[in-house]
Amino acid sequence: MSATSGIRPTKGYLMETKRRIQTIERGTEFLKLKRDQLAKDLTESLDVLKGRRGMMMNNLQEAYSALTAAYLSLGPAEVQSQARSIKNTLDLEILPRSVMGVVYPSVRVKETPEISAELDITLSHAAEKVYEIIEELIRLAEFEERVSRIAEELGTTSRKVNALENMVIPDMQHTIKFIEDKLDAESMEELVRMKLIGGTRQ
Repeated sequence: MSATSGIRPTKGYLMETKRRIQTIERGTEFLKLKRDQLAKDLTESLDVLKGRRGMMMNNLQEAYSALTAAYLSLGPAEVQSQARSIKNTLDLEILPRSVMGVVYPSVRVKETPEISAELDITLSHAAEKVYEIIEELIRLAEFEERVSRIAEELGTTSRKVNALENMVIPDMQHTIKFIEDKLDAESMEELVRMKLIGGTRQ
């Protein structure tokens, strides 16, 4: 079936199609701006994420060293006994945040575990390091989800731009040319007909 089958080659349909293609072209430009901004945000976010992961590895090593020191100083049984005094309360609130229309979860730490002042100093230091790691893991997970959703939206937006630029707009331009050619041909036929009629009357 021809791509132009079913098209009404009228001036009204031509004007309507021209209005539609103008709207679509403006929308495409907006999507291209969004795509470029998302790509910029994604590049910057990936750099930040890489840095955060590096810091996380360093902090994990510090926490592991602190915990090892506590075990060596107190012994496993005493560490486990004192650790029971820590109130295991971690209260989180998840809220939506948005960047360029991309919604991702933001985590707010409302309450953290309370470390008893009676803990041995080495264990207290280790506990503080461990809970710092937990908070950093929460932040890292939040940021990774943000990056993932930006990347997903960037892919969707890029596909829309490609479809509009390579399929929708060219098809509409072809339709406009088809209608204009048809109307020109009809006008020429009408002109020839009028001349023939005028010639026969003379």
